[in-house]
Amino acid sequence: VAVVDTGVRYDTPELSGRLLAGYDFISDSLTSGDGDGRDSDPSDMGDWVSQADKSNSAFAECPVANSTWHGTFIAGQIAALSNNKNAVAGADWNARILPVRVSGKCRAYSSDLFDGMLWAAGLDVPAVPANPNPAQVINVSLGAPSECGALAQSVMARVNAAGTLVVSSAGNGGAEAYLPANCPNVISVAAVDQDGTRAFYSAIGPSVHIA
Repeated sequence: VAVVDTGVRYDTPELSGRLLAGYDFISDSLTSGDGDGRDSDPSDMGDWVSQADKSNSAFAECPVANSTWHGTFIAGQIAALSNNKNAVAGADWNARILPVRVSGKCRAYSSDLFDGMLWAAGLDVPAVPANPNPAQVINVSLGAPSECGALAQSVMARVNAAGTLVVSSAGNGGAEAYLPANCPNVISVAAVDQDGTRAFYSAIGPSVHIA
């Protein structure tokens, strides 16, 4: 399962033995937080934004916040070690996680997201080494309130044709599903509360498949 997200913390005990060698697709060195662009290390460097960061025009509109470690959280929901009396239990006790880092400090770029998805499915991306472990499933638990345009549709179709299933969170905007969940060939997942009713923040609409 490729987790296309903020990267992962490789030192997380609950993911021991579950993590494959992924790739960092963040092209902007400021956003990446690791001082460079794309490279073979998908470690999550943190997506925090400090008050000092906001003095840089690139982050002026970003809220001050601690790191979410979102990619590690999602990877844990999917594949955290189970039956070990520690922390959480993943949904799949045998899954291997392919970390694909596309989201960094304050933002993610659609170009990085699309390249990361193509690579995760085993497809060629210019100037990036081939992926030796093409994913059977790509999980994208992020998105943007944008239409699924021609480029996005093409990417999803190519990934699907490669035999890879794309599953995406519908979005937390409370209205229509976000990109890429609103694209064809993507399973769009909404959220429910403990009583089974729609979570107030969850996207709704005809492009949502399951909750």
